[in-house]
Amino acid sequence: MNPGDQLIEAIQSCGHKARLVVAGGGSGAVHALLSHPGASRFVVDVRIPYSPESLAEFLGETPESACSEETARRMAAKALDGATLGVACTAALQTNRERRGADRAHVCFLTADAAFAQSLEIPTGSRREQEAVLSGKLLRLLADFVETEK
Repeated sequence: MNPGDQLIEAIQSCGHKARLVVAGGGSGAVHALLSHPGASRFVVDVRIPYSPESLAEFLGETPESACSEETARRMAAKALDGATLGVACTAALQTNRERRGADRAHVCFLTADAAFAQSLEIPTGSRREQEAVLSGKLLRLLADFVETEK
């Protein structure tokens, strides 16, 4: 088993049932989790409210900023409903239009008893490269979080 498979296996066998919500980036982590055998041990549901309108609908209101720690926390709280773990990632990655701010992401994991949030700077690169970096970081942070929950 390669290190990536071991990471996914550790996440999937943690005992949590998770709802994942990603907006703007992080879909590679979702793909990795769903591509590994036994994904249903961990994944209950995945949402990708990608457009501003879809994110506002998911949250029940328009966030001040789609890519912020506060929005990630609100996404994770909504994801926790009906699960034992809410996982959220909101990101602003390389785009073909003008955007305010640096390339970045915010992740949040919530259980009934614990919370973790972190802001991430994403290095300059192609959109594909940034998605790979973000997804790798998201999976490593998630693995660390579920390990501390055991």
